[in-house]
Amino acid sequence: MLWSHLEFFLATARHGTLSAAAKELDVNHTTVARRIGSLEKEFQVKLFKRKNTGYALTEHGANLLAEVRNIEEMINQTKSKFISTPENIIGKLSVARTTDSNRFNSVLKRFQDSYPNVELSSYVGTSESQIKSYEADVTILTTRYPPQDMVAKKIGTTEMHIYGSKNYLKDKDTKDLESLDWLSFRSDSVRPNTFDLIRRSVKNPNIKFASDSYSEILEFTLAGSGVAFLADLDVESKKDMQIIAPQEHHQTVHIWLVFHPDLVSNPRVQAFKKFIIDNANVVGIN
Repeated sequence: MLWSHLEFFLATARHGTLSAAAKELDVNHTTVARRIGSLEKEFQVKLFKRKNTGYALTEHGANLLAEVRNIEEMINQTKSKFISTPENIIGKLSVARTTDSNRFNSVLKRFQDSYPNVELSSYVGTSESQIKSYEADVTILTTRYPPQDMVAKKIGTTEMHIYGSKNYLKDKDTKDLESLDWLSFRSDSVRPNTFDLIRRSVKNPNIKFASDSYSEILEFTLAGSGVAFLADLDVESKKDMQIIAPQEHHQTVHIWLVFHPDLVSNPRVQAFKKFIIDNANVVGIN
């Protein structure tokens, strides 16, 4: 049994609705429903009665609530003794980013200064498989929809436009989008942002390269392999990049902080999440 599942149970019992529990836990309401379902499957009993007005505890649920509240109190007392200051948060924290924007570097430096006993490692370049295989504790992800089986907190927004390197576009007709080489997410990707965008903008696109890694798409675009829908914050410092038809082809996407449900109570992950949210204005993404 995972304590993270019990936290979802507690929040739902407290508020009586999935949406209110999701707001407390900073997750989607569908995530709360899945965690409750997992807990009921594990206990092989129904913990809530589903009503039009919300979720009401069953007799089994009420009995479990009494036990879990005692556990929660013990955990909170332990946290107050040992995890009350940044200096007491100790250990390794791995952060992956799909964006290589320099905006995040200053915030990571501030986090290191504020939490001196956290050994922070950060790298740019991650795919769907890497996110789900637990290779990083936290991932900063640029997408419209984060992975459904992960905990996700929206921390900001950015715009996506069509970009290509100036060298690639110098002999190209940028008004004829079908004549360009396109770099895209794979059509079967969990996050088909750019694939859908291209299909809406170009009737018969020539997809030259497809990947489930946004970072790979960005790298190939910078290398002059074609054009792609890229986040403005990733391209703003690249002087050799050229935007195409910005008024006609664009989309707002969200920037998410994503981590595995098992890390909901991890003090380093929670400290990092709070720090990023509090400093979103520094990054200029809120």
